[in-house]
Amino acid sequence: MSNPILFCNIGWMEKYRGISRTDQIIGGGRYVRIEGRGHEVCNFLEYKGKVFGYVQPVGEQIKIERLGATKDSESIEGIDVVITATRPGGGSVIIGWYKNAIVFRYFQYFITPSKKHTENRVDGYRYSAKASDAVLLSVDRRTFEIPRGKGGMGQSNVWYADNGIDPKWLASVRKLIDDGENLSTRKKSKATPDQAQKVLVEKSAVAVVWGYFQSLGYELSSVEQDNLGWDLEAVSGSIKLQIEVKGLSGKAVTVELTPNEYRIFSENRPNYRLCVVTNCLVEPTLYVFRFNLPSQSWTNELSEDLEVLKIKQKVSAAVSLI
Repeated sequence: MSNPILFCNIGWMEKYRGISRTDQIIGGGRYVRIEGRGHEVCNFLEYKGKVFGYVQPVGEQIKIERLGATKDSESIEGIDVVITATRPGGGSVIIGWYKNAIVFRYFQYFITPSKKHTENRVDGYRYSAKASDAVLLSVDRRTFEIPRGKGGMGQSNVWYADNGIDPKWLASVRKLIDDGENLSTRKKSKATPDQAQKVLVEKSAVAVVWGYFQSLGYELSSVEQDNLGWDLEAVSGSIKLQIEVKGLSGKAVTVELTPNEYRIFSENRPNYRLCVVTNCLVEPTLYVFRFNLPSQSWTNELSEDLEVLKIKQKVSAAVSLI
């Protein structure tokens, strides 16, 4: 029998391991707007083998009796907590989950909080789970949209999804959780670019990037011939990414952009990605760079510590006789 599901809506971050130069909280309600922080900023920070999550319910308590607990219970175990947030560009999506979590009726205070929790003034939590049962989706994996209004999540940050919900939609949420437990090992779909040309660095790079985004559930198309300033477009629901691909035979992440490519890159579009594939002919390594609003820099989506891209502008000119 499947675990009951509790949906918890929180502010938007990238790593949820505390506020940093490259990771600030966006949204999350009035408290976050005033304080510039929220208790959810450490929701995916591992501490003593566990993760501790926060959501702000209406009132002081989460009504755990709607999850199967008795009315006098202080907590309930075996709950799948699905965590949602609103993307900076709009639309509520699933950003991760805790499987087999324990959910508390009332706010729980840490007895001995971690240094990182203390630095971020996070003194407690509302649900917890083993760190091994928690999954945080990378930003480009956050494509599963949450319905709002009738039959979906309302104004409350806590949604029990026990009345009027489409069972097929709920089944798709369960499938996402089950299929997503080992996202890093998910089998990648076969890339469309001509595999016979894979010996060429750029073709290899496109194949790697294509396969990566296709594995995330995006539908891709090549627009390289349209001279738009990017090579691929990736669509998933209402999300449309513009992807520029650069392939390198060496291991150093150093690429050059054409004037048109750099113009687009400089616009800092939230849905633009600069994908660099190094060591293409031996063992390709993928870097996915996107503009990070909090730090106003380009960071690597696939790195744990949000590696920052260094940009060096060059000036050129065409010279001729008049």
